[in-house]
Amino acid sequence: MNKLFSTIMSGILTVAGLALFSCSDNDDIKLTGIDGCPSALLSNGQLTASFTYDGNKLSRIQDPDGHATHFNYENGQFSGISYTPPKDVADGHGWVGFTKTGDNTFEVSRGGEPALDISYVEEVELDTNGLPAKITFTGIYRWGANGKEQLEEGDRYALLSFDPATRQLLKQEVFDKESNLLVKYTYEYDNASGSISHTELPMWLLGWWYYQYSNQNDFKYIQFLNRRNNITKITSKNSEGDISSVTYTYKYNENNFPVTAFCDKWEGTEVGIRY
Repeated sequence: MNKLFSTIMSGILTVAGLALFSCSDNDDIKLTGIDGCPSALLSNGQLTASFTYDGNKLSRIQDPDGHATHFNYENGQFSGISYTPPKDVADGHGWVGFTKTGDNTFEVSRGGEPALDISYVEEVELDTNGLPAKITFTGIYRWGANGKEQLEEGDRYALLSFDPATRQLLKQEVFDKESNLLVKYTYEYDNASGSISHTELPMWLLGWWYYQYSNQNDFKYIQFLNRRNNITKITSKNSEGDISSVTYTYKYNENNFPVTAFCDKWEGTEVGIRY
């Protein structure tokens, strides 16, 4: 068993053990008291996700059913993500590992139970300003005694464009491996303070996150666009020319941070944001 696979297995077992003692953490919402570091999301007054921090570093997002996303750090630096399943699910643990492979590149390897030896691998390339410029799905791999073996070649990549002043995502274009455009996303924002604007997350993680969750409209995932201001509209146009959009509206507190969010795809449900 190679070193990386041993590390992955050790991490999963550690997180699994922690989950056994963490499933009641959502019983009480622990407020950060810091605008821009959300403590909880609520729907119709019911908790849908809670957030835990170490300082202003996000350490966990947990759902009421026990499912959790853990943000892991080594020597104070972000190193990866671990997932624990709901309370009544035996397996379903997963991971995302980030490895710096060059001055401006990171390898992202993700996988989970039950196929612990299988990894989906992407590469994140940064531009000269440290902003994610390209995400490439390089393929599916199996880990074994002699390292990793490619099982399937990657079939797509994405080009990301950011506003250099605000460092907010403006455009994401996804191509197949022959460079045919599959879909183009464009992003619009308000002028208020972002719901995660005081949460510390590296841009190379956020670039991968935007690519990974580009088809989501769940605020738990989409709010990571709100690192400066708040997303108000996402428009997508596919290769056939079909256009669709998702819009978000907010109510704000006295400090101009959003305390509710509403999406036109949520069928009337409003999300409350607690700091």
